[in-house]
Amino acid sequence: MKKYLMTLAAVLCCAMTTTVFTACGSDDDDKSEPASNKPVAAVMDVTLSVSDDMVDKANLSVEYYDANGIVQTETLTKKDWTKSVQAKLPATFGIRLMVKAKEGVDYASLEKFTESYTYSYSVYPVNASGTVLGAESPAAPTQVLTYPAVRSPNGLQTRAVVS
Repeated sequence: MKKYLMTLAAVLCCAMTTTVFTACGSDDDDKSEPASNKPVAAVMDVTLSVSDDMVDKANLSVEYYDANGIVQTETLTKKDWTKSVQAKLPATFGIRLMVKAKEGVDYASLEKFTESYTYSYSVYPVNASGTVLGAESPAAPTQVLTYPAVRSPNGLQTRAVVS
């Protein structure tokens, strides 16, 4: 009888040990974000506007990073230019306005030349299905910069407005 009780005690002890160690396993909740809320890309929307004098009397081009992070160049032939680029995270965004003198224009003889441009941009995250995260629609422009300059016989007058 004593041998039977000792065997029963040993079996119960093993069962209890197994139960205790199983209960002490990892109880961490899966805290990963649902796929629909995880940002996988970012979008940059850019708007650039230049003065009529710049379009008429200068060669203009815009350089920007495409979705693969490669610099692309587009010739600016109109007053307004817009671009939307979506790139996987981590993403690189940027634009640069290139202004070169147009052949055949005698800048010294111009009474007045208005050189001004304004640009705005918005950058916002999107999930795998392209839905904007954190807002119903893309945010208002995060930065609007205006650079007007007037060239006259007295020299160049410039001012910058950041809003």
